[in-house]
Amino acid sequence: METRQSGPIGRPRGFDADEALERAMLVFWEHGYEGASLATLTEAMGISAKSMYAAFGNKEQLFRKALERYTEGPGAYLTRALAEPTALGVATAILSGTVRTTTR
Repeated sequence: METRQSGPIGRPRGFDADEALERAMLVFWEHGYEGASLATLTEAMGISAKSMYAAFGNKEQLFRKALERYTEGPGAYLTRALAEPTALGVATAILSGTVRTTTR
C-alpha cells in the first residue's frame, strides 16, 4: 500500500513571504548588497535567520529574488522602455517611469 502526502511537510510558515521579500528589497535598496547584513535583513523582514534560509535560501538567493521582484514591480518600466522602437521613445519612457516611481 502506498501513501502520498499532498503538500509540503512540516509546519506552515508563520509569516507572509511576499511581505518579507518586499522588506528585504527595501533593505537592499537602502544599504546595497554588501551593506545589508543578515541581522538587518532578518530584523526588517520580521523573521529569524533560519526562516530566511528556509524560505529564500542564502543572502545571494534572497538578493536575486528581491531584484526579480523589483524588476517586476517599480522597476518594470525599464524593461518596457527598452522595447520602445526609437531612442526618443526609450528616453521618454525611462523619464516618465522614473517620475512615476519616485513621486508616489
